[in-house]
Amino acid sequence: MKRQDHEPIVLSKTWLITLFLGLAGCITLTFAFIYLDDVAKFFQRITSALSPVFAGFVFAYLLTPAASMLERRLQKILKKTIQKHPKLSILPRGISSFLAVLLFIGTIALLMIVIFSQVVSGLSTAIDQIPHYFDIVMDNIEKLIHADNMVAEYLRDLKDRFSETKLGMGNVDTVDVTKKILSVVASGATSTLGFLYAVIVGFVIAVYLLMSRTRFVRQWRQILYAVFKPKTADWINKQMIAANHTFGTAAIGKLIDSLIIGMLCFIGVTIIGTPYTALIAVIVGITNVIPYFGPVIGAIPCFLLILMENPLQALYFLIFIIALQQFDANILAPKIVGQSIGLPAFWELFACLLGGGLFGIIGLIIGVPMFAVLYTLIRQFVMERLDERAKNGELASEFLWDTLDISGYIEDSGLFHDDESESPYLQHLILLEDIAQKPSGKKDTDMPK
Repeated sequence: MKRQDHEPIVLSKTWLITLFLGLAGCITLTFAFIYLDDVAKFFQRITSALSPVFAGFVFAYLLTPAASMLERRLQKILKKTIQKHPKLSILPRGISSFLAVLLFIGTIALLMIVIFSQVVSGLSTAIDQIPHYFDIVMDNIEKLIHADNMVAEYLRDLKDRFSETKLGMGNVDTVDVTKKILSVVASGATSTLGFLYAVIVGFVIAVYLLMSRTRFVRQWRQILYAVFKPKTADWINKQMIAANHTFGTAAIGKLIDSLIIGMLCFIGVTIIGTPYTALIAVIVGITNVIPYFGPVIGAIPCFLLILMENPLQALYFLIFIIALQQFDANILAPKIVGQSIGLPAFWELFACLLGGGLFGIIGLIIGVPMFAVLYTLIRQFVMERLDERAKNGELASEFLWDTLDISGYIEDSGLFHDDESESPYLQHLILLEDIAQKPSGKKDTDMPK
C-alpha cells in the first residue's frame, strides 16, 4: 500500500516560532541561574511531595515478577469461573497485585518482629559495656600521652587545644546544648515520619500500578509512536525492553543473592554460637545488596556487637564472614548476578563509586544496574554503527574481526535501516493514515466487496 506524501515543512515559515522558543528558553535559563536557590528549593518540594509515588514505582517494579506469577496461578484456578462470568476477568490481576504487596509487607513485618528483641538486647549490652571500653581507651590514651614519641606529642597538642575551647574549660551553655539536641531529635523524628508516610502511601500506589501495569505500558507506546517516526520509535521501544530486562534481572538477581547470603550467614553464626544470630543475618543480608562495599558495611557493626560479649567468637565471626563473602564474590554472585548484567568488574566498581558519590546509599544500590543499562546501550550502538559501516564498505570485515576483535554478525536493531517498510508497526500506521485521509461518505473502489 502506497503511503500518502505530506507537504514538507519549510524552515522559512517557522523561523519566528523557532526564534520565540529559543529566546524563551534563554530567558528561562537565565532566571533559573539567577534564582538558583529558589529553583532548587522548588524542585526539592516537588520531589518531597512525589516521594510516595517514587516509592510506589520502586515497589511495583520489584514486585511485578511475583504479581505476574500469582496472576498466572489464579487464572488457572479461576478459569472456569471466568468463562461463565467474563466480567470477573480482572479478578486474578487485582487479587495477585494485592497479595504480592501484602506478602512483601508481611515479610518485612516478620523480620522486624524477629530482630526487634535482639536489637533491644544488643543496645542494652552496648550501653552497659561502653563505660568499660571507654575506660580502657582512656587508659591507653594516657599511656600514649606520657610516652616519648611523635604520636604522644601530637596527642598532647590536641589535648592543649581542646583545653582552650569552651567545652574543655567547662564553659558550656547547657540550655544551648539542650536546644541543639532537641532540634536534632525533632529533625530526625520528622524525617522518620516522612519516610514512613512515603512507604505506607507507596504500598497503596504500588497496588494500583500493579493492577494497571498493562495500560501504562500501552500508553507509553502510544506516546512513543505518536512523537517519533515508526523506525525510531521501534528502535527506542526495543532498547527500553532490553534496558528493562538488564535492570530487572540485575536487581532481582542481587536480591536473590542477598537472600541466600543472609540464610547462609544465619546458619553459619548459629553453628558458631554467636549471639544475635537473626540480627546479624539480617544486617549481612541487607547490606550485601550494596556491591563491593556492602560486606564491609555490614560486617563491621556485627563484629563490634559480638566483640562486646565474646572476643573469641568475634574472631570466629570475622573469619566466617570473610569466607562467606569470598564464596559470594567468586561463586554465587557470578552465577546469579554476573551473567544477568554482563558488566566487567572494573565498571562495576566504577559504577559503585560514581553512584555512591552522587546519590549516597541509594546510588550504591542502583549504580551498578543503571550503569549496566547504559553500558549495554553504548555497546550495542557502537556495534551497530560498525556493522553499518562494514555493510557500506567503509570498513573491511577482516578489520572488524582481526583488529577490533568483533567476530560474527551483529544483530541489526533497525535504527540505521533506510527501508522503513521493515518496521512491524509501519503498515498499521500507514493504514490508519489512509483511513483518516479518506473523504467521508465515499466508497473505496479498491476495497473488495
